[in-house]
Amino acid sequence: MRGNLAETAHAVLTAAHAPGAGAPPPYARLDGSTGVVADICVRGDLGFVLLLHRRKDGKLAEELFHCGRTATGAWGAAEHLSGGLLGVEATSPRDVEAALAGRPVALWGESETLLFTGRPGGDEGYQLLRFRTLLVCEDVGHLDVRDVSAQAVSAPARLRKPLVSQVALLAVLPEERVTVRAVARGGAGARFLGEPFELTGTAAVSGGPWA
Repeated sequence: MRGNLAETAHAVLTAAHAPGAGAPPPYARLDGSTGVVADICVRGDLGFVLLLHRRKDGKLAEELFHCGRTATGAWGAAEHLSGGLLGVEATSPRDVEAALAGRPVALWGESETLLFTGRPGGDEGYQLLRFRTLLVCEDVGHLDVRDVSAQAVSAPARLRKPLVSQVALLAVLPEERVTVRAVARGGAGARFLGEPFELTGTAAVSGGPWA
């Protein structure tokens, strides 16, 4: 099963970030053996895919995979980083809304993984990345993510993060500090929902804004 999921993660990144590619693959039903895409997060030459799959016992689980770009710019083979059972039926809008309890977005999960980034300040190129998963209500169209780290001296780097499902994945580099706000779906201008919240990376040197 994990081999199939790794192939799915690699295919998702290849399709979503190929030249001329459009939006990420849509959220699909859990009716196959290769899982479905919950979210994609790309940080420069690092790509992360969060997949959901139904275990044989019927329980929903998540699996986080990582790919790195090769010298040719293509994505390398996907490696499994973490996984586990979910406490919320993330494929059910009703269950997600119940877990949110009226909030537009809520922090849901956190993990840390040592990965080769090649960035300054790491231990022979390795750094400890922090991953946060969020639950997002159906009224949210995208997330507004801003890098307010000390290294973002002039204007904070800003990312408009589209949503593939009601689960969002963010990968935060060491010493990064970002603010996240939910933006309402549709409308001519950005209408924020709820208050912004802050995510921080681990205490180590890093470099570069969000990609």
